[in-house]
Amino acid sequence: MHLLPRFALASVSLHTKLMLALLVLVATVAGASAYALFEQERNRRLVELGERATRIADLFSQSLALPLWNIDVSAIQSQLAALAPNPEVAEFTVTAERYGEVSSVKNVRQLRPGEAVVRIRPIEYGPPGNAPREKIGEIRVVLTKAVAQQAINRARQGILAIMAAVVVLLYAATFLLLKRMVRTPINRLEDVVDRIAGGDLNATCAVESDDELGRLAMRFNIMADRLRVSTLLLRESERKYRSIVENAVEGIFLLDQEGNLSEVNPAMAQLFGYDNAADLIKKNPDENPFNPCWTKTLFEMLRANGEILGLELQMSRLDGTPIWVQLNARGLVGDDGRLGYLEGLMTDVTARKDALENLKRQRDQLELEVRERQRTELELLASREQLQRLSAHQEVIREEERKYIAMEIHDELGQLLTALKIDVSLLRMQLSTNAAAIHKANEMRELVDKTIRIVRNVVSNLRPTALNYGLASALEWLAADFSRHTQILCHFEAERPEPSLSDTRATAVFRIVQESLTNVARHANASRVDVTLAHTESGIELAIRDDGQGFDIVSARAGSSYGLQGMAERARLIDAELEIDSEPGCGAVIRLRIRQDSIDSR
Repeated sequence: MHLLPRFALASVSLHTKLMLALLVLVATVAGASAYALFEQERNRRLVELGERATRIADLFSQSLALPLWNIDVSAIQSQLAALAPNPEVAEFTVTAERYGEVSSVKNVRQLRPGEAVVRIRPIEYGPPGNAPREKIGEIRVVLTKAVAQQAINRARQGILAIMAAVVVLLYAATFLLLKRMVRTPINRLEDVVDRIAGGDLNATCAVESDDELGRLAMRFNIMADRLRVSTLLLRESERKYRSIVENAVEGIFLLDQEGNLSEVNPAMAQLFGYDNAADLIKKNPDENPFNPCWTKTLFEMLRANGEILGLELQMSRLDGTPIWVQLNARGLVGDDGRLGYLEGLMTDVTARKDALENLKRQRDQLELEVRERQRTELELLASREQLQRLSAHQEVIREEERKYIAMEIHDELGQLLTALKIDVSLLRMQLSTNAAAIHKANEMRELVDKTIRIVRNVVSNLRPTALNYGLASALEWLAADFSRHTQILCHFEAERPEPSLSDTRATAVFRIVQESLTNVARHANASRVDVTLAHTESGIELAIRDDGQGFDIVSARAGSSYGLQGMAERARLIDAELEIDSEPGCGAVIRLRIRQDSIDSR
């Protein structure tokens, strides 16, 4: 029952509430004021009544002394009767000390407790002379409060009437003022609020004052402006969001825990073969792309991980065609804090899946081909190593054959030519008388000498005899022979100790230097060549430097320079490093390095 007034006041207007509050306030203040006035007036009249009773008692105590001394009852009664007609008098009683009650006047038969004001005074008589005063009796004065109470009631009624009039006037004035200054602006605010609620975001409230309602109207206009801007931005955001969702290539959907689709975009409908999104939403639940088992699994994944990223599923279109999709989703929590919906993004990855399958098949095929190629490369590498070993072996055989041919030519042909030269010399001595025969013998001797020189050159080219005395001696002879035949200064310098190499390595080094000097003579147009042989702890280093015109190494190798290729092949056969440094116009430097460990492991 105590809730009824609250519900009743909920539908009352603010103006009425203010007036009711004012009425309660004024009534409370007026009641409190009236009560204070009533109490003040009542106390004042009661105090006056008490003072009056005191004066009467004091007056009678003095005026009745002589009549009471003389026991003049008639005089006493006449004095009492003089004041007895006063309506406030309830009782006058005179009592003598030895005689008791002498006279009594009573206007009220019986008074209730608290309705009387009683004053009792002694009556004393002073005899003539210096005799002390003597109490001869007492006077009892009783005044009723009824008359004072009637006056108080009349005053109360007057005060109440005045206050009621004041309250009515104040209420009326306040009603009119509140209606003008509060209700009217509030009605305007309500009208503007109704217009805004109806969709008129341009509605504004007129500001007619600087008071609280004026400031409220001003802030309301600011709020309306911000609401208008926010609404426009919200509409624009909604438009963009709707445009993105509607035009998205990926399928966007909202799924509840029962497997029902609440929202889908056109791409989602097209993904599953439907004409529009409404057909996919309104379809039979039994034909929903998300069966109950999948729905339960997806929501369990959301509860466990908070999101679903890159989940690939195989689903079916409306016509039964299988498709592969990739799902990314998050959960939507309701007001009760429980997971209610799954908001997902679905992409058709069937083509990518097929491409991956094709790529896997191609990868497997490629792996087979790569393994086959690796096997072939290993076979080729083995064949190449065999060819390299065969080439090295053939080179050794060639050198051996050259050495053998050189020795045969030197031993056999050299001895025959020497014998032929001796025979020609003996023949010339026997033909001393025949000038023509002597001339012919001289020519034959010169031919034999020339043939011997040719044989020596051939032997030297096949197998330099100087190699029999060490690599340094062979290179020194080669430098001198190069200077003699090309008119190019060739200087050889060897740092001690002289390297100890096998015949195969020494021959290969000699041939590399020989090929380098041949290239200098043919192409470098140089005036000086320096050949340096150094033997250190790290190995053997051979350098051939010329001051010729130089050449472009890349172009020379691209042009199939057999001289450079032969030098590189010879260096590889003896496990050496060949480095060629040259630029056009800057000469050339050829370095050959043989590591000490390669020398030791020969």
